[in-house]
Amino acid sequence: MNNNSFNFIDSQYSTPQGAYYDNTGRMGGGGGMGGPTDSFDNELPLLEELGINFDHIRAKTLSVLNPLKKIDSHIMDDTDLGGPILFGLLLGFSLLMSGKVQFGYIYGLGLIGCVSMYIVLNLMSEKGIDIYRVISVLGYCLLPMIFLSFTSLIININGMVGYILIGFAIVWSTYSASKMFVKVLSMIDQRILVAYPVGLLYTGFALITAF
Repeated sequence: MNNNSFNFIDSQYSTPQGAYYDNTGRMGGGGGMGGPTDSFDNELPLLEELGINFDHIRAKTLSVLNPLKKIDSHIMDDTDLGGPILFGLLLGFSLLMSGKVQFGYIYGLGLIGCVSMYIVLNLMSEKGIDIYRVISVLGYCLLPMIFLSFTSLIININGMVGYILIGFAIVWSTYSASKMFVKVLSMIDQRILVAYPVGLLYTGFALITAF
């Protein structure tokens, strides 16, 4: 093999002028031009690309935990579904610990409830709301039902004390969800009309939890 062949091979596999390899094995750009390193630096974090924002999850969870606190009208601007999915799994897991396999009922009732509320809210409001925000609100407000389910592992809720706890959980979830809906959709005067179907939905979740 002559010298011309070696020069050809060297030109094919040599590092471009001004380029370099860092300690991770990635090649940096040379000649003032951005290389692959720049594209890695500009990429969003994986959780943010998946639409999971822990700050938003914490803020919405705190809004449900403290329903008497004034909420921001822009709290539901993002369609965060990470929290509702997590709370649905927690509810199913807590029921599973008590020997009830209810995942199908939870997501079946949730699907019917979310679609029904989406239709009702868009018929009642002028602004309208998309299905993802409906799922987000109703999913976050499942938190009292999760507390009720874990409480049922400690005490028997099929009695007077249990019925009081069930009623409290339904009112808590209904109050929180209806408050978010009327705040986002500017429907303060129609809160009772919004709360009625929401209360029926959470009554269904309470029955699944109790029985």
